[in-house]
Amino acid sequence: MANTDVLYEVQDQIGIITLNRPEKMNAMTHEMFDLFEDIVGRILRDDNVRAVILTGKGKYFCAGTDLSGDVPQPFETELRYMKSKVKTTDTFNMWFFASIPKPVICALNGAAVGAGSEYPLQCDIRIAAQSAKWGEVFVRRGLIPDTGAGTYLLPHIVGFSKAAELCMSGEIIDANEMLRIGLVHQVVPDDQLMPAAMELAKKFLKAAPLAVRMTKQLLYMGLERTIEHHAEATRYCFQLATKTEDMVEGIKSFLEKRDPVWKNR
Repeated sequence: MANTDVLYEVQDQIGIITLNRPEKMNAMTHEMFDLFEDIVGRILRDDNVRAVILTGKGKYFCAGTDLSGDVPQPFETELRYMKSKVKTTDTFNMWFFASIPKPVICALNGAAVGAGSEYPLQCDIRIAAQSAKWGEVFVRRGLIPDTGAGTYLLPHIVGFSKAAELCMSGEIIDANEMLRIGLVHQVVPDDQLMPAAMELAKKFLKAAPLAVRMTKQLLYMGLERTIEHHAEATRYCFQLATKTEDMVEGIKSFLEKRDPVWKNR
């Protein structure tokens, strides 16, 4: 496995994940899934990392699954791989970035198609370079959106009708259309993409880490709960937040007209 196929670094409490196979248009391999899993684990364990940016190296964000080698693999090989990745809960979670309890920004630097179109949907906020393109092209290959983000998260982002059009046609859209339908938060010149993503990420550093964590969990879990269950979970999290040192610091810093110093507890 090429450990450099996915890069990870931390700058000013911001974790940066970079797909790093520009010569292959950052197409995904099974080994890169393993690297994703390892990096997400590191982020979960590192309280110093307060926000995350996902991007690609070169002119492409991700051209989907790498079909130049042994992919798709024989059924027996795929089944063996899947079984090796099953957790003790008997579930195989492909939503790497939605599972991170910290703000995750996708800096969409180029074409994102196939599997590459699913990862931006798993991020909380998306910013696109002017040259970026995006498309759930699975149906044009006789397939369906592979991580389920296109059929589950996309309707919540752009609305059911537009999501249905995009997923069932496999159409590829440009950055301006992404902005128009609300798929991305912002479109910037190519050379301003990472500065814009870093600027946005730094906004989250001003917030209390525990409060951000609970807020993200409520946002995603609210997608599948009834309003009654969501209200109950909100009451629980709010009461929990009132017992944290960060809540005391938040109020104290406000009264003293200074920036808070969060303790993450």
